[in-house]
Amino acid sequence: MATDLRNIPENPAKNFNEYFRFKLGRDTPSDAQNTLLVVTTLIVAVTFQAAINPPAGVWQDDKYSPDNCTGVTSDCSIMRHAGTSVLYYRSETTHGIFIFVNTLAFSAATNTILYLLLDSPYQTEVLLSIYSTNFAYGFSVGAVQPPRTMRWDLISVAFMLPYILRVFSNIIKRYK
Repeated sequence: MATDLRNIPENPAKNFNEYFRFKLGRDTPSDAQNTLLVVTTLIVAVTFQAAINPPAGVWQDDKYSPDNCTGVTSDCSIMRHAGTSVLYYRSETTHGIFIFVNTLAFSAATNTILYLLLDSPYQTEVLLSIYSTNFAYGFSVGAVQPPRTMRWDLISVAFMLPYILRVFSNIIKRYK
């Protein structure tokens, strides 16, 4: 690690942001890349966990409608399903916002990992892992939703938004 003590402020308390900001002469790009990989991997893990165990948890049992329910489950309609998100039943809007934002964070983090590891010797394996994790995330989110309530359009937009923004950013840079 290249450390040039002349570029480090004397007291980090005076300018905390400047002290810890990446400096090309002082810090190596591989150190920055490794730090980003650790941070994005943690974000992927946290957002995946939040998707399969949403805020407020999941229902532990089925709840049946009291109308026309004689105790035989074939006669009863299910009001809520075991293993589905409690947050969805409390507020569909809040649940939708949570899923969208969580998916966006997950997708942005996997996108960052993808770009950091492009042209590495194991690029094919990295791509396969990232796309498989993305599909597993989508199916996990779908598994904790009540039947036939999944908003695949919102999930798709949240998944694709970081990729689309990267493409537009590259186009804008090219024409500047």
